[in-house]
Amino acid sequence: MLEALPPGPPRLLGPYRLLARLGAGGMGEVHLACRADAPTADPYRMVALKTVREDLEVDGDFRTRFRREIAAARAVDGPGVARLVDADADAPSPWLATEYVPGPSLAEAVVRSGALPVAAVRALGVALARALADVHAVKVLHRDLKPANVLLAAAGPKLIDFGIAQAFEATALTSTGLVVGSPGFMSPEHLVGSRAVVPSSDVFCLGAVLAFAASGRGPFHDDEMAAVIYRISRAEADLDGVPEELRPAVERCLRLDPSQRPSAAELADLLGGGDAPGVFPWPGAVLSLLAEYGEAARSAGEAAASGAGVADLPTLGPVVPYSPTAVTDRPVLTPAPAERRRRPWGAVVAGAVAVALVATVGVVLLNRNDGQGGGSTGGVAGPSATGPGAGTTTPPVVALSRVVQPYGAAGRSHDFGTAATDPAYRPAGWSPWTARTDWPIGACALSPKVLVCTGSGGSAVGLSASDGRKLWTVPGKRETSPVGPLYPAVVDDTVYLSDADGITAHGLADGAARGVIPVPDGDWAVKSTDLLDGVLYSSYFGLREDGTGLVTAVRLKDRKLLWRSAVPGVPEQVVAVAGRVLVPLGLDRPPVALDAATGREAARATEPCGSFTAHEKSGSVLCWGRADRSVTVLDARTLKPRHTLDARTTVAPAVSADGLVAVLDSTGTPVTYDVADGRERWRGEPLSGERVYFAGDRVMAVSKGGVMSYPAAGPTDGNGSKDYRPNIPEGVEPPEFPPEALAAGGAAFLAFPDGLVISAYLP
Repeated sequence: MLEALPPGPPRLLGPYRLLARLGAGGMGEVHLACRADAPTADPYRMVALKTVREDLEVDGDFRTRFRREIAAARAVDGPGVARLVDADADAPSPWLATEYVPGPSLAEAVVRSGALPVAAVRALGVALARALADVHAVKVLHRDLKPANVLLAAAGPKLIDFGIAQAFEATALTSTGLVVGSPGFMSPEHLVGSRAVVPSSDVFCLGAVLAFAASGRGPFHDDEMAAVIYRISRAEADLDGVPEELRPAVERCLRLDPSQRPSAAELADLLGGGDAPGVFPWPGAVLSLLAEYGEAARSAGEAAASGAGVADLPTLGPVVPYSPTAVTDRPVLTPAPAERRRRPWGAVVAGAVAVALVATVGVVLLNRNDGQGGGSTGGVAGPSATGPGAGTTTPPVVALSRVVQPYGAAGRSHDFGTAATDPAYRPAGWSPWTARTDWPIGACALSPKVLVCTGSGGSAVGLSASDGRKLWTVPGKRETSPVGPLYPAVVDDTVYLSDADGITAHGLADGAARGVIPVPDGDWAVKSTDLLDGVLYSSYFGLREDGTGLVTAVRLKDRKLLWRSAVPGVPEQVVAVAGRVLVPLGLDRPPVALDAATGREAARATEPCGSFTAHEKSGSVLCWGRADRSVTVLDARTLKPRHTLDARTTVAPAVSADGLVAVLDSTGTPVTYDVADGRERWRGEPLSGERVYFAGDRVMAVSKGGVMSYPAAGPTDGNGSKDYRPNIPEGVEPPEFPPEALAAGGAAFLAFPDGLVISAYLP
């Protein structure tokens, strides 16, 4: 996404200061930049600055081409293209600046997030068709329309890179026989030379782009370039993965005869036309990428505006191929890929003919690193790039190496700590994904390779943490178990599930059964569990309804029962922290604290508590879930009150390592307090949040509609809030209840009760 500049004084080009490197090609480079006299952290006031590589000599022909690119960019100014801001073809190193689009290319979005839903593809097609119509109206052809040259912005897509654009009546400046374009997204007439290219050639390319967006695969994709060229020359498109409702419009674009294709304006009507949407229907995964790009640009701008250097910027984003025709080993779609069709011998022979055709016509520019070929990184209005550093810098290999519990740190604090936003704690090979389970689920625990989610009656499913593939399932005992979902306890290579029969052990990698730790003798049913330092603390209620309860401690490694203790009431969710096991006993009995080593009663409160959230560092316990919805801070060892927060909530509070308490009030508005003195620190906007968490330096409010986050230090003048709306698969009803959430490495894992699991970038 952004690559840090080499250390040293600020680099200037014309009136602009370079902030970071966006990409590079065979002849040019593109940088994120801002006016040197007006530093800014606003991505929408930045530019993508394209210039020639410093080690190349610039001759007269090159300047002529560069002037033509400037003229084309200036001529096609409109809402669907990256606007030309400034340019100088006569500078020692010619340059041009276009508006920066803080978002991924379509190529990157599909590689990282999968194919787009029908509504998004339809809106994308309408917007791009209208942009092409504007381009054609001023007598300019794009000639290299491909997914890497479509940038996704919050308000819709924008076309970039008119570096090989040509006026209808212009004479080609390329060498005789040179075919300019990108394999897999060229039109048949591209193959016979640039003089044959007409406006409907761009429409053909757009049809291929829409097929890719809808299916995740180019319509002429093949492992062999000769076969790609042959299939394009005959317009043999594979549209099996394109949804039926989009196929007629795409098929018309991909007709062999240019005269039979629709114009760009006609295509917009075929796709539904109408007014531009007030809110562009990007799926949640794309919105998450937009947030990531905006944050990266803001960080670079803030560093420059503060007078600091920007050489320490992290390199962000995955490596994305120059064109989705190029095969990537990374799985990007949840469904298994369709079986590749076997090509008959005739097609192999035809491939050889296609090679001869290319050799006769000239050279096909692959644009892997060509300075005229477009980019795949956000905001790159110029050279081709393949992600951070355009392949010149390899990000360090880092991955999650510990288990992330579903309620954050010890004490069920709902604080996922700094690891929540540190890429070193992201599962290896992770990219956003969506999965469906076979039954309703509750909380999940994240191990380095497996996300384990529980259902009722001891059921569970293991999903690949990197891509959401289902690895194994454990059916529940619904006919015998009254127990709802209890969160899984993961220790080493084993996951422990609690149900009516006790604690069952299963292999983390394969779900295979590894034995049972039986339920305590007597008529007991498990109510809650909490894991701390390899010991599982469980609460039970009596099936005889005599109002009694039981708490046990089992060391999971050797399955040894350490102690069992009766408690004077029906225990609710136990909380293990700092040598204590806190046991709430409902709203009619004061809770007790048990010694974690012996199980003996260590303290008893004076007033009832519905639930606990503990802050180990300060020795404080938040008592909530009371009838009056108040939150009281207790001493963790004595359970005596310290002070009461000016808050009313029915949602579990979150408390950060630094002692900041976040609650959601009756309107779902996040409000924060200092745990030490109860003083209110800040409050956000009403947003109907239903769960609250800390993730690094952000407060996350989760609702059934998505995730809103705020800076933990409080909203800024620009608010500072970020929003993520999950991409609900077509045919799936919107969730009725909020998800359980956890965070690791800048990724969120959202488990909805109806069995939908979504993993996306944290907002």
